[in-house]
Amino acid sequence: MEKDKVKAWYDKSTDIFYMLFKEGPSHEVVEADPDVHLELDEKGRIIGIEIWNAQKSGLIKQVEKAIAKSAS
Repeated sequence: MEKDKVKAWYDKSTDIFYMLFKEGPSHEVVEADPDVHLELDEKGRIIGIEIWNAQKSGLIKQVEKAIAKSAS
């Protein structure tokens, strides 16, 4: 993965939105909220964020709007 590039994807079947900041092994997962999980590396830095119920919470609609706005 290129430095300073964030990868993001949405799994419609599980309603989970995932953002990957840095590739590498996950050392620990912290539940920041019942629907938000932070994946940490061995130094405690966030390498990924998993958001459950993304469509249900309205997050996907907001992400779609932001993408459309930045594309225009």
